[in-house]
Amino acid sequence: MPSPAPVQPRRPSIAAETRPVVPFPAERRTAHVRRCAGELGELNGEEARRYWQKVCRELADEMRKFGSCENQAREAVFAFQDEVQQELQRKHAATGF
Repeated sequence: MPSPAPVQPRRPSIAAETRPVVPFPAERRTAHVRRCAGELGELNGEEARRYWQKVCRELADEMRKFGSCENQAREAVFAFQDEVQQELQRKHAATGF
């Protein structure tokens, strides 16, 4: 019995190659939200501000790298900021302060 011919991998179509990449919504990155909230919960003042600024800039840069326009990147950062704020509030409520 002859062996089957090897399967050639399909090349993506031109349309698939030019479509923008849609990154996973930043506000749904639960582990990243929790990690940032934990870091912010341990920092104060200027150190907290610098950390938060760095995180937000990195997120915006990542969004733009994947093809988001400036407005989309900004909206993603705002949504992420909201989620981190909510996580900080949950942590605060859980500790009873």
